[in-house]
Amino acid sequence: MKSHPSSRLAAIFLLLVVPAAHLFAQSPAPAASPSVSPADVTDMMNENFPTAAQIAAASPTPPPVPPAGASVEEPAPLAPMPAGLPTPMPSPVISPMPALTNAASLSLGLGGPVEEGIPDPMQMTFPTVPEIPTPQTQTTPDPVTSIKLPPASSLELRLTPDATRLGIDAAIQTGVEKNPEILTAIQQIRLTRGQLVQVRAALLPTLQVNSGYNAESDTLANPYSDFGLVNNNQAWNVAIQINQSLWSGWKNQADFSASRLANDSAFYSLRQTIDKVVADTKKLFYDVIFNRALIRVREESVAVLQSQLQDQQSRFEAGTVPRFNVLQAEVALANAIPPVIQARNALRISQFALVKQLGLDYPSDPSLVPIDVIGQLDYNPIKLDLGAAVFTALARNPSLKVQRQNILISKEQLKAALSGFQPTLNATAGYNAFNIPTASSLDEAVNGLFVGVTGSWNIFDGLATVGATQAARASLQQSMVNYDNSARGVELDVQRSVSNLIEAQEVIDSQRANVVQATEALRLSRERLDAGAGTQLDVLNAQVSLLQAQTTELEGRFRYITALAEYNRVLSLDTVYADTYDDPMLTVKERRRNNLLNATDNPNPGVLQGVMPNKRDTLRKNKAKQAPVPPSGGKQSAGR
Repeated sequence: MKSHPSSRLAAIFLLLVVPAAHLFAQSPAPAASPSVSPADVTDMMNENFPTAAQIAAASPTPPPVPPAGASVEEPAPLAPMPAGLPTPMPSPVISPMPALTNAASLSLGLGGPVEEGIPDPMQMTFPTVPEIPTPQTQTTPDPVTSIKLPPASSLELRLTPDATRLGIDAAIQTGVEKNPEILTAIQQIRLTRGQLVQVRAALLPTLQVNSGYNAESDTLANPYSDFGLVNNNQAWNVAIQINQSLWSGWKNQADFSASRLANDSAFYSLRQTIDKVVADTKKLFYDVIFNRALIRVREESVAVLQSQLQDQQSRFEAGTVPRFNVLQAEVALANAIPPVIQARNALRISQFALVKQLGLDYPSDPSLVPIDVIGQLDYNPIKLDLGAAVFTALARNPSLKVQRQNILISKEQLKAALSGFQPTLNATAGYNAFNIPTASSLDEAVNGLFVGVTGSWNIFDGLATVGATQAARASLQQSMVNYDNSARGVELDVQRSVSNLIEAQEVIDSQRANVVQATEALRLSRERLDAGAGTQLDVLNAQVSLLQAQTTELEGRFRYITALAEYNRVLSLDTVYADTYDDPMLTVKERRRNNLLNATDNPNPGVLQGVMPNKRDTLRKNKAKQAPVPPSGGKQSAGR
């Protein structure tokens, strides 16, 4: 019986593919294919392959399959292919299949019981379509409605019904009159004045009046009456005495001079305190203005971001933008809210600090503010000259005048310590009257004048004077070192304030144009987004850049004002005391003394290049050459 041609093809396929696969699995990785030249490719494209009919006609009749158990003979060689056909691959020789002698040993053991929890592999079914889990429904509120700017706190911008509207001049005037530091400095002047009067008493004579009356029993008054000595059991006396120190080794004079210098130093300290209070008041006043402006800028940014979020949410619901745009707008809005909260808190703190600085009483409700600050961050640049500024500060700064006074005080204390090596002389004169003890009547008395001089000299006092002198010399050297250090500190303060002014001025100038450019960039980015040519990220970046530019300009203005206040404080330019502002609670005599000491023509030269100051240089009544004063641009004109 002839087999069908398809059966022969299947047999040939099995004979060719199965051994080839077996050899492929056991053979190493094939080497790289040799390169083919263009001529070989052309020959391959022109080659003609035989058809199925030609292959079937050329194939010999396969031998019949032997029965089971019969020996297999070698197959006869195939007849040669007709001319024009490609030579086929040689048929592989299939080795005979080994007979199975023990089929039970090849059992996989799947017929036994299956462990609990493991499905039977013979009964497992696999879905033909994968199951996609249903997404969970969102139960949290929509981010668009949950991200909101919280309302302002109840502590913010709540004024008392009778709140006073204060500008910068009125704020400074209030601080000069009511600030506790200034009031304490005024009392320090009066304290040193009392000490001066107390020390001056050693230079002036003292007048004493002494009197007494005494009555005793006869037994006490006349213990020797048996011997004829009889005394009056009553006695009285009256004495008027004047004491005067004639010589103390210059100790009294030195103590008086030191007290006088300490009293003058208290006036310089008052001037220093006033300069500090004015500078601090300016800083706190404009801190309130700055925080208000900062809140306004940041709230406007939040409003813009909220409108962008609503716009992107509407576009997302319409299907024109992805959810990513909404998430970006939500994140930008959430990041812009904390700076607003921080600025509100800074405003509250600055308001309370300004109330304390001005020495105002808090209302019954501590959350209310009794003042309404009015002003703006003005920018008025000044011309800076570092050399002239340092010279003016060294001549006018009150803290250096205090250090100069301390040097003079130490000199007088050294004189007082050296007085221990010299003698002291005291004179006494007066009138004395008392009754006669042996007289029976109190009217019988004696009276008269007396005068005397007493002196003393410590030949050896256990080296107490030597120790006091050494301590006084060391104190004098400390005062000179402190003055030199204070002078360098004032110079550093001038350099720092000038540098801060330059920095703030450069920042303001650079950010003015930047704000305009950032505003235009934001407008263009919005138009590009509306036209479909831009992205939302461009709009957000432009908004952040504009906010940063506006904030930087505000910070620059605030830093310039605070640096200018510090500049005027160090050079003592912002307050010409008693000329610019009304005097605090000083008496007429104290005001005259203060005006004379703090006059511009009294620079009070100090220890420059090792030269010791003199007392006559601390209060010069003659007109001295005034030091050049750089323009400050911040000197007040609220005086009378």
